[in-house]
Amino acid sequence: MPAKNTVHNSAENDIEKEGIAPENEMNSLEDEADTDDVSSDEEDALESDEAPSVLEMDRQPEEDIGKKINQLRLAKGYSQRKLARMAGVTNTSISAIERNKVSPAVNTLKAILLVLGSDLTTFFSDEWKEPKARVVVTPKDLIELSEPSSRVSLKQVYNCSTTKNLGFLIETYQPNSSTEEKIAHEGEEIGTVIEGKVLIRIEETTYLLNEGDSYVIDTIKPHTFINPTDGVTRIVSAHTPTTY
Repeated sequence: MPAKNTVHNSAENDIEKEGIAPENEMNSLEDEADTDDVSSDEEDALESDEAPSVLEMDRQPEEDIGKKINQLRLAKGYSQRKLARMAGVTNTSISAIERNKVSPAVNTLKAILLVLGSDLTTFFSDEWKEPKARVVVTPKDLIELSEPSSRVSLKQVYNCSTTKNLGFLIETYQPNSSTEEKIAHEGEEIGTVIEGKVLIRIEETTYLLNEGDSYVIDTIKPHTFINPTDGVTRIVSAHTPTTY
């Protein structure tokens, strides 16, 4: 895309002007990629757990387990990574369950629901009520997906809709901060820098974006966002699918 090439072509000059460390000095900012994509082996492992799956407990196949877990998770303000860590499962498992790619074993579902403040009886109760979607999302309704200790804030605009196909984030990067890991997940993302500068590392290529620049990326490729400056960087972005 022309816009993206322009940003890329100016990256080396801008990086030199800003005194940004070369590529090999920035490797310490990166962790191993944590992909949401589930391999066939992981799916088999999820489905072949010693405990029976939820759908084997006289539940109808159309029970939308993934959607319910997604609603409970967002209501708690947890990212998929945080829920996975607290429940003792992998992030790929949570991603696959929320997208109904696999049915969780009973013990796995119990562990997830315990973290989310629910239980099997309530989860499958006829009294389960889907939250009502709202039109206006106020600042207090934004869901913070980052850890409290993180210097990167990712606030999700969530209106309780169960049918939305687009996620939207308001991102704030404190000076000299980064996402601290290579992130990879199914879908695509588009965003605009509304204040400051940001480095986007996609696999082995680094792009420098200034205020007003936008990006469009295939999020299946491991990527890292870095604020290399002494000022605050702000970004607004949209992504698909809505899970994060």
